[in-house]
Amino acid sequence: MYIWKINNLNKELIAGDLPEHESFKYLMASTVLYSLAMIQYINPNRFDTLTGIVAGFVAILGLLFIYKCNGGKNGRHIVVRYMAISWVVFIRMFVLLMLPTMFIVFTLQEMFMGGVPDESTVIDLVYLTFLEITYVFWVAKHINRVAIESNSPSA
Repeated sequence: MYIWKINNLNKELIAGDLPEHESFKYLMASTVLYSLAMIQYINPNRFDTLTGIVAGFVAILGLLFIYKCNGGKNGRHIVVRYMAISWVVFIRMFVLLMLPTMFIVFTLQEMFMGGVPDESTVIDLVYLTFLEITYVFWVAKHINRVAIESNSPSA
């Protein structure tokens, strides 16, 4: 199972060499993370509800976009490709984008807004929407690459 090296993962997917048991590991890891993310840790306010609605729309539209990047109805292995690529993209995105931007957002809130609010705000809504859209495009980019290169004559 790859944690970081997405180019090696892409090569395995292009060659069609990712065994079914490896696919299951990505499915399990993603399912655990999604399950943890869905736990309601606080009483929801209007921004929690709005964030959930927006996230649902972005997820549906994003998955349709990813499906098209994979070749639509002529594509192959969308589930395997999505689960494997989305896992590596999530890990990379967490380290390279989420941690640094969370630090910046929290620091700015402490300095200019009197502290990090206890409840969700419009800042959380915008930030989480930005992260989800970025995630969809990053996953779509790699799925598109795999789809194109696995259909090329040299693959």
